[in-house]
Amino acid sequence: MKTRTRVAIAIFAGAVIAAGGGGAALASSGTPASTHATASTQAAAAKTPKYVVLDCGFKPVVAPSTFIITCADAGMGVQHLHWTSWTPKLASGYGTFWENDCTPNCADGHVHYYPSLEVLWGSATVKGHPADRRYTKLTVIFTSKTRPPVYVLKGGKLVATYPLTQTFDAM
Repeated sequence: MKTRTRVAIAIFAGAVIAAGGGGAALASSGTPASTHATASTQAAAAKTPKYVVLDCGFKPVVAPSTFIITCADAGMGVQHLHWTSWTPKLASGYGTFWENDCTPNCADGHVHYYPSLEVLWGSATVKGHPADRRYTKLTVIFTSKTRPPVYVLKGGKLVATYPLTQTFDAM
């Protein structure tokens, strides 16, 4: 397994652990833990809001297969998404990040694709949908050596960097 993939998996595992994944349910009453888990899961489901991400039309969507990050020009997004978890603390999955390089301009630019892991996190209300909560951040973890450039100003010059992760606002 390549080092970058191991790092991405370690980040993913840490996010799942931080979100409360793993661990065993124990019952102290002598009743099987699964009985308590079923009853408490049903009660929690009745009170738990539905977690969504907003599409470019501000419509709440659960576990979309495609998500546009920059709605104004649709120049960046993730596609072919396969969600491995969708919980109140975070949603995680894998897919393909794509970005228009806008060279020589955005209309004539080239779209580049990068395999990636996605993590949706953060929480806010959904206007007009009081029973829903929406994720507010999307972190993309790139899983191959090829990653999109991020330009930073160093010494008065724009310099391309290639970070392992990028975090975006999720509408």
